[in-house]
Amino acid sequence: MALLIAIKVAVVIIYVPRLNASHSFQEYAPPIATMAALSFFIAAALWLAGMKLSGSD
Repeated sequence: MALLIAIKVAVVIIYVPRLNASHSFQEYAPPIATMAALSFFIAAALWLAGMKLSGSD
């Protein structure tokens, strides 16, 4: 999980310096939003899997 988060942060760090005056933020907003949503759903799936493995409802 920590490795996944580190990879996402690294990708964002690569995208952010490219946001300069010659490029619109709208060009980079979709991939950043997609990564954020994907991270949320992965965290939720891992949490649900943990709930199932622990036997609690």
